[in-house]
Amino acid sequence: MNKTRVTVIILFIISGLIVAIGIVGGGPTVKIPADTKPGAEYSQPNEAEITAQTKEMLLSVLKEKYPAGTSARRDAHPLAHGCVRASFQVLPDLPANLAKGVFYKERSYPVWMRLSNGSADPKKDADGDVRGMALKLMGVPGPKLLPDEIYTQDFLLINYPVMPAGSPDEYLALFDAAIHKRPMSYFFGGMPWNWKLGAFQKVLELRGQKVADLLDIDYFSTTPYRLGEQAVKYKLSPCQKKGEYQIPADPTDRFLRDNLQDRLSKESVCMDFYVQLQKDPIAMPVEDAAVRWDEKVSVPIKVARIEIPQQEFNSEKQNQFCEQLSYTPWHSLKEHQPLGGINRVRKAVYSAIAAHRFEQNGVTPAEPFGSERF
Repeated sequence: MNKTRVTVIILFIISGLIVAIGIVGGGPTVKIPADTKPGAEYSQPNEAEITAQTKEMLLSVLKEKYPAGTSARRDAHPLAHGCVRASFQVLPDLPANLAKGVFYKERSYPVWMRLSNGSADPKKDADGDVRGMALKLMGVPGPKLLPDEIYTQDFLLINYPVMPAGSPDEYLALFDAAIHKRPMSYFFGGMPWNWKLGAFQKVLELRGQKVADLLDIDYFSTTPYRLGEQAVKYKLSPCQKKGEYQIPADPTDRFLRDNLQDRLSKESVCMDFYVQLQKDPIAMPVEDAAVRWDEKVSVPIKVARIEIPQQEFNSEKQNQFCEQLSYTPWHSLKEHQPLGGINRVRKAVYSAIAAHRFEQNGVTPAEPFGSERF
């Protein structure tokens, strides 16, 4: 057999393997039943066990990282750039299918907005990382899904539209690999056709984003939520992207906070809040947070505007207040109930982590009301 023929055969095998990996190893994905109804949820058979394992694993990591006598921080998004005052202004005359919960009528709610880096081990701002925005609306009437806050509604978003792992079991496996400092074993474990290239690609894209201004980028809920009887995802975008700030040639470790402080010392900023309706329960699944809902098929609809006034926020007292706030998607009205397996896991995990953090730090949780000034 001549060399040319051998080379052709090898190239053919490699090409076939690449195609196979692309088809079979692009996941992980969640199998969505063909008869799934819009907005419907269904649990994995072992979801309670997975939830308990996830909770115990993350609590164990926190206790090891922050021993008794030290100040415990959040397990994810521990580094806050700051908490800033804002107002959430619901637009008037929304259609009936959108006028639910906090969007029921035109109204303004005070907000504490927390901006953060996602890594459990804080990195320099110039390094690739998840950027988070958590909104806590206050003065929200009506019974809530959790009993610890009476008048709040939280929305949690990051600067990427999906999660790398979209189901509770994959969420746990990814966390486990990351905690044990072997993340590549999650993506490339086993035979090539079992590689999780889709998840790996999402992580690369997310961490490859260059951010210079935290108020000049889009944020996404990644997971779905109820809006009345329908399922939606949330999106937050600047009213107008300016691109005035650049990553410095020689950036400080916390240049994002510096840029945020500089901008808000000079001007107010506005951002628009959107809902994206689930149009297809298979192509836009509730139970797979790793699937992006196509914005061409379901165009996000603006329902509110967030106004961030000119302000100073980087005081020791305000930063301490920020650290003592607790955010969870389950601080919510029933009309905005979190949906899907990832959110169901979050309910138990977030509450347990917050309780541990408050207990270790000797803090009595106090619901904010929006009138706080420092």
